[in-house]
Amino acid sequence: MRCITNLQNFIDCTVGLPLSKSILNRLLVIRYLSGATALDVLLSESSDTQIMQDLLFKIGSENVNDESGTEINVGNAGTVMRFLTAVLAITPGHWVITGSERMQQRPIRPLSDALISLGADISFGNNPSYPPLIIKGNPQLSGGNVSLDAGISSQFISALMMLGPVLKDGLVIELQGDIISGSYIHMTCELMQKAGAIIDYAANKIQIKEGTYNPVDILALAEPDWSAAAFWFEVAAFASGAKILLKGLKEKSVQGDSILPEIYKNLGVNSVFTEDGLLLTRSEEPAVAEYNFDFTECPDLAQAVIVTCAALGIKGCFSGLKTLRVKETDRIEALRNELTKLGYGVDVNNDQIMLSGTFFENRHRTNPVVVHCYDDHRMAMSFAPLALMRSEIYLDDPDVVKKSYPAFWNDMAQAGFLSEE
Repeated sequence: MRCITNLQNFIDCTVGLPLSKSILNRLLVIRYLSGATALDVLLSESSDTQIMQDLLFKIGSENVNDESGTEINVGNAGTVMRFLTAVLAITPGHWVITGSERMQQRPIRPLSDALISLGADISFGNNPSYPPLIIKGNPQLSGGNVSLDAGISSQFISALMMLGPVLKDGLVIELQGDIISGSYIHMTCELMQKAGAIIDYAANKIQIKEGTYNPVDILALAEPDWSAAAFWFEVAAFASGAKILLKGLKEKSVQGDSILPEIYKNLGVNSVFTEDGLLLTRSEEPAVAEYNFDFTECPDLAQAVIVTCAALGIKGCFSGLKTLRVKETDRIEALRNELTKLGYGVDVNNDQIMLSGTFFENRHRTNPVVVHCYDDHRMAMSFAPLALMRSEIYLDDPDVVKKSYPAFWNDMAQAGFLSEE
C-alpha cells in the first residue's frame, strides 16, 4: 500500500511520456510478418511491449517439430493475446497460448471463429470461448471473406487485418453491428499502409490485398502515448495552477485518444501545441457544471475523465463503456466501487456510468480509505492525481503501472507528488 500526497499549489514540470504501446505492438507484429530479423533493442519499458517483443522472438526461434506444444504465456497482456493468436495461426508449430487467471476470463471466441472459418486449426484447452487456445500453425493458410462482430473488441479486427497481406488471396472483413473503438481500426490500417499493405476500408468492409510487408522502422513511426497523457490532464484540472509540458505530442496523430484536448477544454484545462510538445495550463474559464460523453471511440480515456468529473463535482452521463467490462478488470464496476468508497455520487445503468455531481463523506468504514487497483494500471494512474483534491490518497498496488507507464511515479515526483509506503 502506498500513500500519495501533494502540497504544491502550482504544478510546473516537463514530462517524457512513454511510447504508445498500441502503436509499438502493431508495428512489432507487422515487422514479424514482414520476415525481418528480430530487434535486439529494447523498445519500451512497458511490460506489455516487452512481452510482445519477447514472445515474438520466442515464436520465431522455436523448434517447429515440437509436437508437445510450446506454451506462449502472455500474462495479463490482452493485446498480445489477440494479436499472437492470429500470428500463431500461420506460424509452423504446435502452440498453446495462455495467460493470467484474469486473461482466461476474457473472451476470444469471435477471433478464433473467424480464423477457423479461414481454415486455421484452433481448439480450446479448458473453457470454450476463453484461453488457453491450442493452435497448429499453418503457413499456407488462405484468406477469403470473414464476418466479425465489430461491437466486442477492435483488437480482434486488428489482429485479422494484420494477417491480411500474408494470406493467399488476401482478406475481406465484413464488420457486423455497431463499430466500437473504430479509431484503433484506423490506426491499424494506417500503420499497415506505411509498411506497404494495400487496404480499402469503407463503411463496414475492409479489403486487404495479398502482398508483402516492408520491414518498418518502428522507432521512426512510434509516438508518445496519448492514453498516458490523460493522467496529466487530470493533474492540470486538479491543480490550482499548472504548466505541464508533455514532450513530443503532436496535433496530427494516428491515436484516437488525441481527442483529450477537446474533452478537457470543458474541464478547465487549456492545451497549446508547441515545437516541444503539448503545453497544459489551467483555464481562466471554470469547468462546466455538467458533462456527458460517449467513449465508444476512446474507451481507454474513460477512467481518467470520469474520475476528473467526479472530483470536480461535475454531473454527467458516460456511455460507450461496453468494452470496459472485459479489460484488465471490469472497469465499470471498479470505478463505481472506488468512487463510491471515496464519497462521490456515482451510479451504473447497464454499461453507462452516471455522476450526480455530489460529494458525501467517505462511505468506507476503515481508515484510511484505500483505493483498490484491481491489477489494472489505469485504475492506479487515474486515482493518483486525487492527492491534489484530498489530503492524501492510498493505493493498494501502485506498481501495477509498469504495464504501460513504468516511469509514472518518477514523473509524478517531478510534479511534487510524494509516494510513501
